Amino acid sequence: MPRRAASLPNFNLTRLHPATSSNVKMGKPRPPSSLLQLIQQRAQWQPDAPAILAPGRAPLNGRELADLTWRFRRHLRAAGIGSADRVAVSLPSGPELASVFLATASSTACVPLSPELTTGEVLRRLLNARAKALLTVEGFNPAIAAVALQHGLLVVWLRFSPAQPAGWFDWNQANDGPEPDSGLDVSATNIALILPTSGTTAHPKLALLTHGTICELVQQTAATLALNAGDCCLNMLPLLHVHGLVSALLMPLVSGGSVVITGSFQPERFGDWMTMFQPTWYSASPAMHQALLDQQRKRPAPLGRLRFIRSGSAPLAPGTIQELETAFKVPMIEAYGMSEVPQITGNPLARRKVGSVGRSLVPELAILDDAGKPQPAGQIGEIVVRGVAVQVGHDSAVFETIDPAEGQWFHTGDQGYLDADGYLFITGRLKEIINRGGEKISPREVDEALLEQPGVAQAAAFALRHATLGEDLAAAVVARPEASLDEFELREALARRFPRFKVPSRIVVVHEIPKGPTGKVQRLSLGIQLAAALAIAYEAPQGGMETLVATAFAEVLRQPRVGRHDNFFLAGGDSVRAVQVLVRLEAELGFLPPPTTVFRRPTPASLARELDRMCEAHELATLASALDDLPLAEARKLLAEP
Repeated sequence: MPRRAASLPNFNLTRLHPATSSNVKMGKPRPPSSLLQLIQQRAQWQPDAPAILAPGRAPLNGRELADLTWRFRRHLRAAGIGSADRVAVSLPSGPELASVFLATASSTACVPLSPELTTGEVLRRLLNARAKALLTVEGFNPAIAAVALQHGLLVVWLRFSPAQPAGWFDWNQANDGPEPDSGLDVSATNIALILPTSGTTAHPKLALLTHGTICELVQQTAATLALNAGDCCLNMLPLLHVHGLVSALLMPLVSGGSVVITGSFQPERFGDWMTMFQPTWYSASPAMHQALLDQQRKRPAPLGRLRFIRSGSAPLAPGTIQELETAFKVPMIEAYGMSEVPQITGNPLARRKVGSVGRSLVPELAILDDAGKPQPAGQIGEIVVRGVAVQVGHDSAVFETIDPAEGQWFHTGDQGYLDADGYLFITGRLKEIINRGGEKISPREVDEALLEQPGVAQAAAFALRHATLGEDLAAAVVARPEASLDEFELREALARRFPRFKVPSRIVVVHEIPKGPTGKVQRLSLGIQLAAALAIAYEAPQGGMETLVATAFAEVLRQPRVGRHDNFFLAGGDSVRAVQVLVRLEAELGFLPPPTTVFRRPTPASLARELDRMCEAHELATLASALDDLPLAEARKLLAEP
């Protein structure tokens, strides 16, 4: 049944419209139709106002950003890279990644690469995107650079300097070649950004976003939030998806404001950032919001100029929205978008509805039934959009194009309804794609990887409900005759192949995977049908290390007790909380384990064994380092002692 929107709290409306910065020049130019125009116009409109900020760095102003973009554009053109080419970017998270994206996408199509991709996935992404070059820095990810060089891509080595303003970068190659034209070779129809989609195929398709689509939707969204030059966004998101790149980077710039690039998400530093930069808004995923809420309860951050917070990537529970608004004393604005169409709906700041993702930001939005007939208000169906350019490619070809002039509907694959006021409420997904905290996973891809493991006869990946991620990933496997399967060995095998978010939190071994009347796996109901196999009986921790780990789990998850075989992620944990566990353990261990440790060993029993091994290795490394500093005779004497 459709949900009714929650009532709107009374917020201080004077904070919803901050005073415009005093250094804004009069006469704002016409809306830009390309990212290059966006950067140029901002430099003309506010040359000296900060554009990109970062902790511990001087700000990069509008003029400096435009100059950097223009110089790098000249270098790309001199290197033979035109507006129709594609350039991959593999860089550490930080303000430089933001400015490199802006400079690259202003000149050619930018293909961001996640550092979590395996070399095989990188190669597939480079080939599918038809990348001509790779931008990276020395020593960041040598395997990606090696793959690019092996397949004939031009590798441009960038240089960063912490002494320079936030986002500054340089490159080793000389800028020889003719001065590029005034930018007429980059138009609204050129591709600016290429991102993986959440398709149902084993390997994700690629969304090809044009300059015109990005600029139009960004400006529409910024208008609903009344953004202006006095606004500052605190961007703690990874700059790899539309949420971090479009919503939290381009929206501040198109409105004449500034953006803080933190480089990573550290909830314990949120208060310092609020004090240092006085942001007026931030956007985050549900897991990040939950971590910030926990931090705000422990150590309240000064709210300063904060006037709203925004959420995307995955739905937020209504109870969490209320808790966030109580803690931060500002409205929570939910929005809806996807890789193919970055901004589909958004709540107007002045008239939002809790539980809704807002009103349409595209020319047309409708709800269709199975026969393709538009549905009236309150009726559930598939969400479709029209009037926006959509291109989806795979295997080096564009195979789906929605031209605004042709009046075609783009089918999102999501399900929902519109209320009488035109506000969209999302009720679920028509497809089987699993949305794990904003990361979309194809179950078939996980099935195929599990079936490649020795001893696995059948496999089916499925979704489980999760408190902060929305959905978590699990899988069921059936062993071959005489074979023995171990959950953690299977997870380790997948971790060597996939980025972390594609590795199931639980893999259960069953005699048979439930199937429907036609013999097909009923994937959407597996979580319920396999509840008994997923259940874990409580068993008290054994030994000092297990007790230490179980205590850290319980503290972070806010649970009275955690058993030795309880799974951290199924108990409500996520990547942010996993880091918090490791930080708690650091004081006792004397070193900080790698961030992936909890992900690889999510139970107190398995993590304790891994930490014991790490402690031994750490002690040996410390001893070896000490012996290296001693004279040979003293080192031999020390080794001879008991």
